[in-house]
Amino acid sequence: MTARRKYLFIFLLLIMMSSLPSVASAKTDEYGYNAEARTFKGTLVNWEAFMQGLPPTTFDWKATDVIFIQRKWDKLFDPMIQGIPPSGAGAWQKAALWEYLSGDKLGWTWHQALEVVYSPDEPIPGAVELKPEEIGFTGFYLVVQKEWLVDPNGEQTEIPDVNIKKSIIKRALKGQGWKH
Repeated sequence: MTARRKYLFIFLLLIMMSSLPSVASAKTDEYGYNAEARTFKGTLVNWEAFMQGLPPTTFDWKATDVIFIQRKWDKLFDPMIQGIPPSGAGAWQKAALWEYLSGDKLGWTWHQALEVVYSPDEPIPGAVELKPEEIGFTGFYLVVQKEWLVDPNGEQTEIPDVNIKKSIIKRALKGQGWKH
């Protein structure tokens, strides 16, 4: 390869790399919120502080008895961050929660996975409808809810017949419009 072609190739590669969106260039704030990537990763307390305009609290990623949350949502779901219903049917958000337990469960980790889909006109078969008094709007369905424990050896135990913990779901999935 001639030097000229080599420089042209490097130049084109740099242009391509700078024009593609990058996870590395996405900005996450002190709460754990990243508007560009539509994600949040931090504590449930900091999610609530972010939604209420309160200052974030510092935390240790390995702390016990702290509920951590990782959220991801699509573009249609974006308006919910401002407390406005999603901009279209099919809007979704996913949340993964975990807590390192203490006491007689020291070394164990509790996990919960949730996925909510907005379907204002048609019920979603097999999904749990989230009532307006729980969420603030109609048309939301819990399509995934899984809860499990991981013991100190890494063995997973699924918690059968999950009792929907509405208070945790409300805290984990709420937007500003979901406040009560």
